[in-house]
Amino acid sequence: MNFDDFLRQGEIRRKMQSYIDKREKAVAVAADAIASHQKAYVSVSGGKDSVVCACIADEAARRAGRELVLWAHVSDASFPGTEETIVALADQLGRELEISRSEGSAYDALRNPQRRAFGKTGVFFDSIRDWVRQSGCDLCLTGVRAYESKRRMQAAKAHGSCFHSGAGGDIDICNPITWFRLEDVAAALLDYCVPVHPIYRKCAIGTRENKFAEDGFIRLGYITSRDILNKGTLVFLRLNYPKEWQKLCEAWPEARNYC
Repeated sequence: MNFDDFLRQGEIRRKMQSYIDKREKAVAVAADAIASHQKAYVSVSGGKDSVVCACIADEAARRAGRELVLWAHVSDASFPGTEETIVALADQLGRELEISRSEGSAYDALRNPQRRAFGKTGVFFDSIRDWVRQSGCDLCLTGVRAYESKRRMQAAKAHGSCFHSGAGGDIDICNPITWFRLEDVAAALLDYCVPVHPIYRKCAIGTRENKFAEDGFIRLGYITSRDILNKGTLVFLRLNYPKEWQKLCEAWPEARNYC
């Protein structure tokens, strides 16, 4: 699937009552969560899901008559266009934006053999916990979706859309688009008419359907994430971002073994 296919799915989906009901429920869930907390923020990666979550949360906050802050973490391992997409989103929504920047290089962490896939350690989660402590926020809204993977589906069934997280800085979490499928995300992007990261217009690699019959499509992460090395990410990087690919190989020569 390419970006045009993605948008075509969204154009069809946005006219369906089931999607309209699902979006309204997502806004209601977010509004209830925001209204019952003192200070909320949205964790924005610049990816399609987090952008939609920010739009849902913005609508919910206006409905609840509450303020909302957007927060993002960027580093030298962020894909080109990430910060620009996040800034454009914040400007369009008229929301305060806080950007946490890594002091060192994310590429240095590649040399640490103790890193675990899906671990709650490292610069990113340290930044989250620091932000929560400094900001006084007691609610975080994120764009996590259950249908992305088996692991996320298990978590969604166990915890629901709202739960408490110690790893995230001892804070409550609300995932308003938990039950959105990919076509719902596309529909919402068209509904809200918001900036879309340029990565989604690149040539996709290995986007076959997962066990939930959802196309893998392109997923925005960090260039240095080892979690997704076996999912075609390095081939994608080498094809679409040759400068970033070369930088990665200089920091971690083993990357050449994956493609």
